[in-house]
Amino acid sequence: MRRVCVALVAVLLLAGCATKIAYKPMEGSAPPATGSVALKVVDDRPADHGGSDKAQVGVVRGSYGIPSSVKDSNPTVVVTTVTDATTDALKQAGVSVQAGANRTLVASVQNYWMDGMAGYKSTVKVKYTLENGSGKALWTKEVSGSAGGALIFKSADSMAQDMFGNSLTELAKNATAEFKSADFQKALK
Repeated sequence: MRRVCVALVAVLLLAGCATKIAYKPMEGSAPPATGSVALKVVDDRPADHGGSDKAQVGVVRGSYGIPSSVKDSNPTVVVTTVTDATTDALKQAGVSVQAGANRTLVASVQNYWMDGMAGYKSTVKVKYTLENGSGKALWTKEVSGSAGGALIFKSADSMAQDMFGNSLTELAKNATAEFKSADFQKALK
């Protein structure tokens, strides 16, 4: 009985927390920058998956399957966290972010959503396009990161923070590999 009471108190305490998704930078030192890009991040999610309400990042379902919105306290959470993850990935690939650079990396966020029933999945999918000064696409790649979790002894907000943190970390690692690729490095010159 005591364990049940302790678990119930923990759930009630977590339920009052506001979602505040953040990106945690990768550990380790980055190589020196050998190139630079301007960075433009755009929230291009579909209307029914956060496009019409930029603070919404997913849904959780009650015991009857009725969805309830999960929203971040920051209405620009998608642009903010993808900017942070992309900047870190570029840094790890030896590319600095500088306004006015002769190349612009456009990051179009296609998906930033969490959904499920008993088990949940969060996905962050970004279409990266490297453009020259005239706006011509020199390189393009779709990169994603995802994570799974369950709504057990956690609030929806806490689960969203953990899952999106993991999804953004995976996105950054996958993007780093793409930014280090010969095709990207060639287009950067």
